[in-house]
Amino acid sequence: MNSTKRHKEAFEFFKNSDIFSLGQMANEVRINKHKDKAFYALNAAITYSNSCELMCPICSFARSKKHAESYILSLESVREKAQFFNELGANEIHIIGGINHDIDFNYYVDVIKTIRNVSSDYNIVAYTASECVMMSEVTGKSLEWVYKTLLDAGLNALPGGGAEIFDKPARDKITPKKLSGKDWLAAHKVAHQCGIRTNATMLYGHVETLEQITDHLMSLRNLQEETGGFKAFVPLPFRKGKSAIQAKESSLYDTCVCAYSRIILDNFDHLRVPVTHFSDRFVQVLLHFGADDIGGTHWSEEVAKSAGANFARLTENDLIKTIKASGFIPIKTDSNYNE
Repeated sequence: MNSTKRHKEAFEFFKNSDIFSLGQMANEVRINKHKDKAFYALNAAITYSNSCELMCPICSFARSKKHAESYILSLESVREKAQFFNELGANEIHIIGGINHDIDFNYYVDVIKTIRNVSSDYNIVAYTASECVMMSEVTGKSLEWVYKTLLDAGLNALPGGGAEIFDKPARDKITPKKLSGKDWLAAHKVAHQCGIRTNATMLYGHVETLEQITDHLMSLRNLQEETGGFKAFVPLPFRKGKSAIQAKESSLYDTCVCAYSRIILDNFDHLRVPVTHFSDRFVQVLLHFGADDIGGTHWSEEVAKSAGANFARLTENDLIKTIKASGFIPIKTDSNYNE
């Protein structure tokens, strides 16, 4: 079947299916892959900077370079945060920042090295595709060179951030200056070719249509068929925060998107619904609609929190209880799914 016909059939299926049919099919995919296991992680975020040139309409976190609240962390501050999270028991660090062509590439390398020096056991998930393409522009080097340099410094994986929604008309409304959907996919393809496994995300619940969701998922599915480099898909509900864009905020819609994603992306091993974005009670529902991973503690996450996501201080026991209450067996892991 050609991709156009497959895309059309997937869209018609989504449009005409009820939530119970979607849920049953998604749960079958989930059970076939993971039986009664559900995954969680002890992780933390180090947000090295809120200074960003893009100032996307959807973002509540970024500040312009000259804004009084903009910052770039010193390497000593990075080290202190990594040490603090290590003492809390985190086994994974997510490095988050913005797009700033004024930052020297060596800074990004040194951030990874600094965290790696705190703990050789840390799983370091760092820098979105947009950031890595920016690093290529700053250095004048190829994207392959950027990835390999970051790997040598201690990088373990790339996050899936910046995907938003691939369709250009929707993307032009929510994040007009960010890396295009086509270029995001190309950057992840290069990462996979360099031996870096990555996540994939989709930000939904803003201006997107069901057809644009289908386009996003089918684009990810096609790349996964080609490279096999994606680990997990992470659907992220848009939160309005300080944005002028309205959020749909519908639990029914969230549930349908989760189930539909699991069905379409049956060539992805994992579907993650971060408890910090969906709440503990709701992820218990989503675990029966295709999800198998509730994310992690996400200590010190700032970007989603600024938009209104609920970031109460979570403990490992909180995550375990959430999974057990939904009838699954908790499995501690990291973003590379090392149990």
